[in-house]
Amino acid sequence: MIWILSVVLVVVALIPAYVTLAFYLVWFYDRRNFPAPTEDHQPTPLRPGRTLAAMLLEAVSLSFLVASYPLRLIQDASPKRSRAWDRPPVILVHGYGGNSANFLWMQWRLRRWGFRNVYAVSYTPPHINARKLAAQVARHVERVLERTGAEQVDLVCHSMGGPLSRYAIKNLGLAGRVRKVITLGSPHHGTRIAALFPARGAAAQMRYRSPFTKELAEGGECPGGARYHCFYSDMDNFVMPATTARLEQAEDNLHLPYLGHCSLLYSPRVARAVAERLRAD
Repeated sequence: MIWILSVVLVVVALIPAYVTLAFYLVWFYDRRNFPAPTEDHQPTPLRPGRTLAAMLLEAVSLSFLVASYPLRLIQDASPKRSRAWDRPPVILVHGYGGNSANFLWMQWRLRRWGFRNVYAVSYTPPHINARKLAAQVARHVERVLERTGAEQVDLVCHSMGGPLSRYAIKNLGLAGRVRKVITLGSPHHGTRIAALFPARGAAAQMRYRSPFTKELAEGGECPGGARYHCFYSDMDNFVMPATTARLEQAEDNLHLPYLGHCSLLYSPRVARAVAERLRAD
């Protein structure tokens, strides 16, 4: 019985490694055949040692993300009225197929650094229309504002959470109610990897240069008077090309080399950069 359980655990542990390797094979093909440099960003030359280390870190990060998935039950706690008025509440918005537990580590770090009002939220199911998912994000923001008594919030968004938050700010009444938006590996202009998913709902809308992402950019990429900061990596194995995670009108587009898509959630570099921008006036 123990032997069978051990085999099952090994197989389960290997699945994230296989997924990581498969997505990096697609990433390597895309990087080689469809380069998309901009004037202020050129692809980082790959060093074999650092590249392999980054791939291993991504596999470990994906494993932790999958293992922590059930912890949503304790992450989706109702926000309490705040007694700290030094800065706006921080709301963490996950990506496609994830939930609030994806931000366990970052939420812990931010609270250790003095951010008292940090809330992780979940939206489901991921395969429905992105506009409906954005409506859930908007309701979460309104709920936190109501419960805390704050006038504005700051959003930290991973992956698809970025476009959903921009849509909610632009079209669902959050304009002026969000002070800052920090995105981590968000496919603002879609991603070519989405073409590998069934063409349904949000997965289809997240395809590179889809009608949804073009509509979202109309009238300005950074809506609602919020200040936008975009973090991205050209080793992001879910966001292709890497430059789709940038917004030209953002206050800054910070390149963090040798970090995969899930690694962005657990990187000390990323957490420090997020905290610095949240503290800034």
